[in-house]
Parts: sequence; C-alpha cells; structure tokens
Amino acid sequence: MNKFLMYIFCVLTFGCKRIPEDIFISTIDLNGVHSKLIANSKNSDHPLVIVVPGSGGSYIPDKYLFGLVQNGYDVLSIAYVGKKNLPKEIELVPLEYLKKILVWAKDKFPNRKMVLLGISKGAEYALTFASHYNLVDAIICYSPSAFVLPNHVGVSKNEVQKSSWSLNGNEIPFAQLNSFNDKAGMITYKKYIDPIFDDAEQLNTSRIHVENIKCDVLLLTGEDDLVWPSTRMASLMQSNIEKSNLSINIKHVSYKNCGHQFVWFDKKKPEHIPEYQSMNLTGIKKHKFLFGGTSEGTIKAMIDSRNVVIHFLKDI
Repeated sequence: MNKFLMYIFCVLTFGCKRIPEDIFISTIDLNGVHSKLIANSKNSDHPLVIVVPGSGGSYIPDKYLFGLVQNGYDVLSIAYVGKKNLPKEIELVPLEYLKKILVWAKDKFPNRKMVLLGISKGAEYALTFASHYNLVDAIICYSPSAFVLPNHVGVSKNEVQKSSWSLNGNEIPFAQLNSFNDKAGMITYKKYIDPIFDDAEQLNTSRIHVENIKCDVLLLTGEDDLVWPSTRMASLMQSNIEKSNLSINIKHVSYKNCGHQFVWFDKKKPEHIPEYQSMNLTGIKKHKFLFGGTSEGTIKAMIDSRNVVIHFLKDI
C-alpha cells in the first residue's frame, strides 16, 4: 500500500490519531460505564490516575493525556454524560457511577494507589464524590468549584434548576443561580457564581463538605479565571480542610495572569492557549465562555502545574 493510501486509511479509520509506540489504549466494558485505559506496561507500580473531564462530560482527547503516561502514570479516562446509557446533560449524575469505576479499578489493580484528577466541572464531581466515599488515595483538581452547582447553561428562566449530582437517587443540595440569560457571543460566566459568596445560606447549603475527605488534595487555579472564582473557592476549601482535618495534606497553587483552562502534561512547551469554550445553544451563533488570563501567564501555569502534578504523584 503506498503512502497516500496509507494516509487515507489512517484518516478514515483512526482520524490520524497518533499513539506513541510505548502506549496502548483499551476500552473498558463495565456494564454502563464508559472508560478507556491509556497505559504503558512499565507503569504498573505507580498510582493509577482516573481523569474526570470538565463540562463536556465526555472523554478528554487521548493525546492530551499521553504526557502523564510517559511520565509513569497510567490513565483511566472516563466519560459521565453524552454516551449510551448516560445522562445527556450534567444533571443528577450519580456519585455511584464514579464508585463503580473505583471499585472496578481497585479490584483490577489491587496493589496500585488510586488518584482522581478532576478538571473544572469534573473537579466538582471528584470532590463531591470524595466527600461521601473513602475510596481514593489522592485528588488533583484543576479550576475546581467549592460548591455543588446546578445544570445551568441553557436552562431557561421557566425551567427548574436541578443539581448536577445525586446520591441514592436524591439530588445533592446545590446553589440556585440567577437564570442564564446571555445571548450568543463572549460570556464571563463568573458573574453567575460570584453571588454565592454574598449569600451565607446559599454558601452553607451548597458547599462541598471537603472536611470529610480522607486523602491528600492538590488544588490548582488561575487567578484570572473568568468561568468561576476558582482561586477564591480553592482558598475556602483549603481553609475548611485545615480547620477540621489535620491528618491530610492540602496544597493550593494559584497562578497569576492565568485563566480557567491550563491543563498540560506534555514535556514540550505549549505553543498556544485555549481562550474560550464554544457552545451552540440557540442556533448559528455560538456562546463563547471566556477562560481568562494572558497567553504568557497561562503558558507559564501550564508548564509549572505539570511539574507540580508530577511531584505530587511521586509523593503519594
């Protein structure tokens, strides 16, 4: 087969997704659970990192996780919405879903420590889960929320807001947000979250009870986050843990001039940064949720946070 035909075959079959020679990817069939193991046979003595994605709720592209594997840490990449037999929206997603994944992983890899790595909305899911279940050895959170938030974007004023998460069939208490009323265009979503801090009842009702977490926690935030005030929320969680649970280590690293999205695991320097997440809610024109931060500040955070995460994993 000549090179041109090989290229066409690659595009049609794999979308030209290049997988490093030392990495293998396998789909895990867990009876309704959607997950992929991205691994290297040399990593079997190191912790398994379970990656919980952000507001898309579906798999993070494999290529963004290869760096973790090449640094010695196999990844179990999961999806929790948008797939067969899963919710279409991040609404009343069961904590038991994540429990099923952890139970399987601990049975499959009994000698390995388990780490949850949550990104944005996935960090909210991971922290809420760990506040109810003692099944993980550490948690890493990029741009986390300190509060349980509702399925909100695109929900009209006349619709009832519902919690993102549930336990035993009951919705977990959440913060009621002002109705989503942004037109298509650039959006600073943070304006919907900031008022929680000014409402003591809302804050206490919706906050994640991180003081119940029984493992070490790493929080990573950008100080110019425009999606939500992640640095302020992480500081609140750090304070709550330190006040009530001296037996675990909590570390919060915040980055100046950095926005919401700065996940990066590759050894090479990133060449550009994501500026917003685009969603088609109303038709042709798209809603663009701004991440914030400068290019220079966010790239610095991407590089440094990668090193912080690797060192954190080594100490588990």
